Amino acid sequence: MNTPIDQSGASSLPALPVGVWKLVSYTTQDPESGEMFHPFGPGATGYLTYTAGGHMSAILQAGERPRFSAGNRINAPEAERARAFSSSTTYAGRYTWQGDQVIHHVEVSSNPDWVGGDQLRFPSVDGKRLTITTPPLPTRPDGKLRVSTLVWERVE
Repeated sequence: MNTPIDQSGASSLPALPVGVWKLVSYTTQDPESGEMFHPFGPGATGYLTYTAGGHMSAILQAGERPRFSAGNRINAPEAERARAFSSSTTYAGRYTWQGDQVIHHVEVSSNPDWVGGDQLRFPSVDGKRLTITTPPLPTRPDGKLRVSTLVWERVE
């Protein structure tokens, strides 16, 4: 049974989801058709970290990403760098709770448009699993607005 994380006490952070979480699955759903997608493929990987001090970081990437032909990103051809950029996302900053929502206040990101902005998320916990859903956001493969569901498993 999924239950929202207890947010009682406006000045204190909840005991969960503080910790390190490993990505189990990442799917998006078209709100009109109901069609499901795996934006980074079914083998997507990643980590999500929340600290007790109010910081967070997230990194997600497609599974089995090809290595750069030049052996590094600086000398890699532009097409390879673009493919690497489009097959991953990272961001970090502070987070705050607002009711049953967590707001990620983005300070650094692989997506420059997110820096200085907020990312709204809806978390729920079921044992060692953290499920986070998003409001409709532009997603792969075509930038259409979809609701994403990310399932994480506690590793620390």
